[in-house]
Amino acid sequence: MAPPRASKLLQICVLALVVPVLASHPQARAQEGICKYVSQLPDDCAGARLQRSDNLRNQRYKEIDLFAKDVIKKILYISSYNTTGLNGADDTADSAPDSLARGLDPKAIAKQYQALAVLVGSPRYWTIDWLADRVGKVRTFGSLNAAWMGNRAGSVAAVSNKSTDQAYRVSLVAQTAAEGFKKGSKVYLLDDPKDRTWVMTSYTDKWAPGLTIEKLDSLGNLLAMPPGWKYRVTVLAKELVLVSKSGSVAYTQDDKGNTYVLTGRDQSNFGP
Repeated sequence: MAPPRASKLLQICVLALVVPVLASHPQARAQEGICKYVSQLPDDCAGARLQRSDNLRNQRYKEIDLFAKDVIKKILYISSYNTTGLNGADDTADSAPDSLARGLDPKAIAKQYQALAVLVGSPRYWTIDWLADRVGKVRTFGSLNAAWMGNRAGSVAAVSNKSTDQAYRVSLVAQTAAEGFKKGSKVYLLDDPKDRTWVMTSYTDKWAPGLTIEKLDSLGNLLAMPPGWKYRVTVLAKELVLVSKSGSVAYTQDDKGNTYVLTGRDQSNFGP
């Protein structure tokens, strides 16, 4: 194990490499100023600053999405807030404790922030080790604190909260974040019929009660994968960094709601 000073120096070096990439990122440039969208929602992107969060692996978090309509472009968009690193997470590894998150009222939140609708996500757990992205103002939702973590285009289906099966379907979403897995970390992978590899970035126990990070080794036994898909687990021989050069990241989910991001050319520094 590297001594504390060497470990800290390594973190600084990695962030130094990531900062220029994020600064020149197409979506990052688009979010300067008014952050691309104009509505009655708080403009929490305007003061956002690059921030790195470490020791995220298996930290519990929640996402809260506020829906609005751009008054100029007349399109729906989503302003996302994330609890990561807040609400005592440094001590408990849980940034969305039930004592604060229980009973969140989407209608009350929508009224508070003048949103068309609000979606409060189920608790999730990071499988990444670190995250670097533009982070905006911390807002309070009920008794729960969450920081602005990005705007993205929305849809009528999303705002109506109609559930759609996303299992093994590929979606694209604008993203400026860099996500990383340290050398020696265990990663959970999906290989698809097109010889692409997807790495799990978060898991949930909502559709697999009792699922823990220790049980992810045998998750493949629970999945109902389509023909040509394969689940595997490996230990990284070097650090894996996910940064999309196009400004949009490709992601998918398995049939238990766990989320994966595409690796490989223009998506990460290598394919595991």
